[in-house]
Amino acid sequence: MRRAHTHLSAALTAALKAQGVELPTVTLEKPRDPAHGDIATNAALVHAKALKVAPRALAEKLLAELELDPSLLTCEGVAGPGFINFRFASAYLQSLVGQALERSEEFGRSDLLAGKRILIEFVSANPTGPLNVVSARAAAVGDALCRIYRELGAECDGEFYVNDAGNQVDLLGRSVLAQYETLRGNVTEIPEGGYHGEYLNSFARSVLDSSGDVYHDMPEDEAAAALGKLAIEHHIAMHRHSLEAFRVQMSSWFHESALRDKRAEWKALEELERRGAIFEKDGAKFVLTSEFGDTQDWVVVTSQGKPTYFLPDIAYHLDKFHRGYDLILDILGPDHHSYITKMTAAMSALGEDAKRLEIMLLQHITLLRDGEPVKMSKRAGQIIEMDELLEEVGVDAARYFFLLRRTSTPLDFDIELAKRQSDDNPVFYAQYAHARIASIFRRAELEPPTSASHLDLLTHDEELTLLRRLRELNDVLADCADSRDPHALTVWLREVAAQFHRFYHHCRVLTTPAELQTARLCLCRATQIALKRGLALCGVHAPMEM
Repeated sequence: MRRAHTHLSAALTAALKAQGVELPTVTLEKPRDPAHGDIATNAALVHAKALKVAPRALAEKLLAELELDPSLLTCEGVAGPGFINFRFASAYLQSLVGQALERSEEFGRSDLLAGKRILIEFVSANPTGPLNVVSARAAAVGDALCRIYRELGAECDGEFYVNDAGNQVDLLGRSVLAQYETLRGNVTEIPEGGYHGEYLNSFARSVLDSSGDVYHDMPEDEAAAALGKLAIEHHIAMHRHSLEAFRVQMSSWFHESALRDKRAEWKALEELERRGAIFEKDGAKFVLTSEFGDTQDWVVVTSQGKPTYFLPDIAYHLDKFHRGYDLILDILGPDHHSYITKMTAAMSALGEDAKRLEIMLLQHITLLRDGEPVKMSKRAGQIIEMDELLEEVGVDAARYFFLLRRTSTPLDFDIELAKRQSDDNPVFYAQYAHARIASIFRRAELEPPTSASHLDLLTHDEELTLLRRLRELNDVLADCADSRDPHALTVWLREVAAQFHRFYHHCRVLTTPAELQTARLCLCRATQIALKRGLALCGVHAPMEM
C-alpha cells in the first residue's frame, strides 16, 4: 500500500544527491487541498539554502532529474514557493482493490515496526473499588494502541500495574472492617481518608454473609489486614472482568506486592546511593532529580524510614527497563504532570536511557446526558462506574467514543448520542457503511468476491477518491504509532464511510455492463474489508446488518 511512497522517496533522494545534497531528507505529506495532488514534498525548500539556489529553481532541477514510474505516480509540477506535487496513477489506485481482496484480514498490516518491543502500561487503577469512566477511556486508548503497534509488526505488551501494597491497603481493610462491624450492629466509623461507597458496603455484606463473626473474633489489626487482602483480590477480579467485557486483554498484571517481596524498592535506593543521586535532609532521603532535568528533588524515604510511593514506582520502572523494551509508554491521568519529569529524571539518575520512557497524560472526560453533565453514579455514589456506562451504551459505542478526541484533549461523552441509531452517531455511521455493503451482496444474491477483475473500469472520480481513502490506512496507522494516539483512526473511518456513501450515491453498483458491476462489487468488498480492519483496531465490531 505504501509502494508509491517508497518509490517517490527513493527517486527524490537520488535527485537530491545528483544536485550535491550529501544527506538528503525527504518529507512526503498529503496536501490540504486535493486539487494540489495526492502527495507533496518540501524538499526543495529544505535544501535550497545549503545549495545557494532559489527553492523554485531547485524544484525545477529536481523534476528534471526525477525518474518516476508512471504506473505509480505522475508529477503535478511546482507550486507556491517550491513545493512539488504528485498524483497517484489510476492503475496504482485500482491495484489496491486486488491487494485488499487478497490480503483480507491482513489488509493494512505491515512490518514498519518489526523487531521493536513496546510496553504500554494503562488503566492501573487502584484495586480499592470498581473501574470508573476515566479508566474506561484509558483502557480504550491503551488497547487500541497495542492493536495498532502489533499491526505494524511490533511486539507490544499491555500491562496493568496493581498497587496492592502500602498505606492504601491498610485503609481499605479498616474501611471494610468498619462497614462489616456496622452491619453486625456495632456502628463503627470509617477511618479518616478511608473508602466509602455502596460498592464497599455490598462487599462487606457479602463477607458477613459468608463468614459470619470470623473477623469480629480476630484482633483488629489482623482482621483489617485480612479484609484488606480479601478486598484487593475482589476488586482485581472485578477489574479483570470489566476489562474482558470491554474486549481488553492485558498481557500481564504486575503486582507492587511482588516488588516489595523482593525488596526491589530498597535495591533501587541502594543503586541511587551508589551513583551519588541521594542526599539526606531533616532525616529524610531525597533523590537528586533536579540534576537530571527536573525542577526539584523528591523524597523517597521519610524521616520515619518509610518509603514514599515514589520509591516503589522507581523500582517498577527500573524493572521495565531491565525487561529490554525499546519503548516504555505510560498512560496516566491529567493530574500526573510532575510525574513526567520526576520519573524520567529518576531513570537517568539510575543510568538508564530515559528517552525510552514516554508518559502520556490522558485528559478529563465529562459524561453528558441531554447536554448536562452526569455527576453521580446510580450505584456507586461519587464515582461513575465503567460497567454502568457499558450497560447503557454498549461496548462498541463506548470504545469508539473514547477514541473520538485526541488524548491531549478533554472529552465530552454524549450518552444519548452514543445510543442513537442515526448518521450523527459516529460509530453507527462507520458500522452502517460496513453493513450497507453486506446488504448489496445479499440483494444481488452473490458471495463477496475473493479476487479482483476489470479494475481498469474504476475511473469515476468518486471511485478513485474512495480508493485514495483506502490507500491511506497504512499512513494513518503509522501516524497513530508516531503520535501515540489512535484518534486519527476514527477520523479515517469516518472519511472512508462518508466517501463510500458518496460513491454509492453517484455510481450504481448493480448495473450493466456486467464487467463494470464486477469491478464495483470488488471495490465494495475492498471497502468493507478496510472498514472491518479499522473498526477491529478500535476494538469495535463490524456488523453485517443493522
